[in-house]
Amino acid sequence: MKGKINGFFITLFVGILLFTISLSSKSLGDPYEVYQVYLNGQKVGLISSKDDLLNLIDKEETSIKESFHVDKVFPPTGLNIEKVYTYSDKLDNISDIYNEIKKQEPFSIKGYTVTITYNNDTNNYEGDDETDGPKEPLKIYLLDNKLIKESLHEVAQTFIGVDELKKFEDGTQTEIADTGEKITSVYYEETITIKDSLISTEDKIFTNTSDLTRYLLYGTNDQQESYVVKEGEDLYKIAEDHHLNIAELLIVNPKYPSGNSLLTPGEVLNVGLINPLVSIVYNKTIVSNVDVPYKTSIVSDEHKYQSFREVTTQGVNGISKVTQDAKFVNGETKAVNITQTEVIREPINEVVTKGTMGDARHYDSYSVQVGDYAWPTLSPFLITSHFEWRWGKFHRGIDICGTGYGSPIFAVADGEVVRAQPRDGNMGNHIVIKHNDKLYTQYMHNSKILVKVGDHVTKGQKIALMGCSGECYGTHLHLGVWVDGPPYQAGSTVVDPCKTLFRC
Repeated sequence: MKGKINGFFITLFVGILLFTISLSSKSLGDPYEVYQVYLNGQKVGLISSKDDLLNLIDKEETSIKESFHVDKVFPPTGLNIEKVYTYSDKLDNISDIYNEIKKQEPFSIKGYTVTITYNNDTNNYEGDDETDGPKEPLKIYLLDNKLIKESLHEVAQTFIGVDELKKFEDGTQTEIADTGEKITSVYYEETITIKDSLISTEDKIFTNTSDLTRYLLYGTNDQQESYVVKEGEDLYKIAEDHHLNIAELLIVNPKYPSGNSLLTPGEVLNVGLINPLVSIVYNKTIVSNVDVPYKTSIVSDEHKYQSFREVTTQGVNGISKVTQDAKFVNGETKAVNITQTEVIREPINEVVTKGTMGDARHYDSYSVQVGDYAWPTLSPFLITSHFEWRWGKFHRGIDICGTGYGSPIFAVADGEVVRAQPRDGNMGNHIVIKHNDKLYTQYMHNSKILVKVGDHVTKGQKIALMGCSGECYGTHLHLGVWVDGPPYQAGSTVVDPCKTLFRC
């Protein structure tokens, strides 16, 4: 009997439960298919139609269409619309959702994203005591994917020259008969990719080639500085006054073929500093006649005072025909490899007679007299960068290359090694020699140091091997000359090796 009662109550409970579920289903009905709108991960509202919202955005944003000359406007890149199901019929007004989105984020349009990825090998930086360091990938936004190709071509023309680049592209370069040069390859050092994308209308979007080319050359679209030529000025003076070297000034003023071009008062020059965002690399085979500097030997005369100095045999430079493979980056020589040398004329060495007898008169220990110093590398050589402004920074020395990795580097005069530092930051393997109380020379980027601090070296002694240690671009020696103290110390002054110690 008890079991029958329990069965009855169980049956009754199940029946009531099923009846309740049935009533609930009838009252709720089928769930609605709606759309949850998210902006940057945050809920904005619930709407009945995704297409209605997208069409409203496209319809209302006529100013964007007119500004960018596009046919369609899209939601912000951070907008996400997901299909959901609900039993509630309480939905948000689409116009309210549109206004809330517009208040928070800019809309987008279809275009292209160009990504420039840099080669961050530390050996691709050049300098003596400072560097900009590695670069992060750069993104550029375009409406027309043809713009990047056209602008990159214009950048290449800027550095290589319109005619020279066209001859390379057309295969119409003149073959080298005796002397001359020929481009062998042209490419960009960076990895440049392009893909379709939705672009925020708040981003900088390039719509024409000239603006994009200017941006790639200067790193900005700001108006560049100009200068009005005054009476008696030349391009060299204007370049120096604006912290440019002559090559940089000619690059941004292509109508002048050389630094010796005549100027007329009132002419307007572009004196903006180029800061290229890409690196156009071109390699050349160059055959040229190069001076081979003569050497100087000293003959002592004990019957003459120490202040006596006389050239008894006049030196004459030799000439060699040199074939070189040269690498240029944005118009600047970065690496040189001499592949063949033919002697045209041997140099005639200079002989100087100097007195050794005591002299009561004052004799300056720092007498910068050409011929008293030994050239620090083998010959033939090439100077790829002089003592001058370079990309907005002053290059405090000269870069000598062409003699090959591991070739010897010599002390320019007798002296004491006061620094022989391996792996010294961007200076690499670095040597400083003190020659007297005033004169110091520095030798940077060596592959190997052959002396140590405290060593006394003689003029012409091998002190290191040429390389590309530290932050540099291609095998070379950076030679610096300092007076009144060692490099970079208070009171010391850097001077031009080619106007003090040598003829170069």
